[in-house]
Amino acid sequence: MNVEVEHRQGNRTRSFLRGEIVYSNGYVRTECTVRDLSSGGARLEAPLSVSLPEFFELIIPQRQITCRARIRWRHKGELGISFNPTKEAEAPAADDPASLRQRLQDLEVENRILRAELATMRSALEILTRERH
Repeated sequence: MNVEVEHRQGNRTRSFLRGEIVYSNGYVRTECTVRDLSSGGARLEAPLSVSLPEFFELIIPQRQITCRARIRWRHKGELGISFNPTKEAEAPAADDPASLRQRLQDLEVENRILRAELATMRSALEILTRERH
């Protein structure tokens, strides 16, 4: 017999709101859809192709909500999050290999993005330099 245990703290409300997942100090932003919303968390739809960190900031412009969030589960294109009021909880334990692996993956993504931006800036600078001479 399968018994599903409910961990949700508050009542959820179905929604269809545009949201934005923000991490890496605001350098990485991913659009999402907020499907359910409660005082303690939400269920989001986000692209499967995007690797998300455990902790991020969720912005819901229509409700003027900006909050810290933590991924609790992820299945296909959906993820369940809880809202975290403080940043203290987001530091991974030094001996937690899964957290360290995720942090490394996040930094690698950020590194690729910054390298691509740098290459674009170098190209633009090269074009401007050639045009001046």
